[in-house]
Amino acid sequence: MRQIVAKLDAIESDPEASSLTAEEATQIRRQLAEGQSLVRETVDRLRQKQDENDLIMRRKDELESRLSALETEYEELLGTCHRFYFMILTHSSFRENHS
Repeated sequence: MRQIVAKLDAIESDPEASSLTAEEATQIRRQLAEGQSLVRETVDRLRQKQDENDLIMRRKDELESRLSALETEYEELLGTCHRFYFMILTHSSFRENHS
């Protein structure tokens, strides 16, 4: 490929230089097609990775939201249990003092 690029540079800088052979032109076409194919595959992989990353971020956001909701529910339940326990203690103390 370097030889071909060097030859193309030489042809570009000196139009009277020898032109490409049919074999060189075929080789250039083949290498360009291979490069194009590699670029397409790379772009497809990048899109796929971006889609996967987007999905992971959505799931992370959903899980963080759910965790936040569960923490809130837990705190509310804990507060309810604490108030209930306090009522039991208060009620028991009241019964013992008035028996």
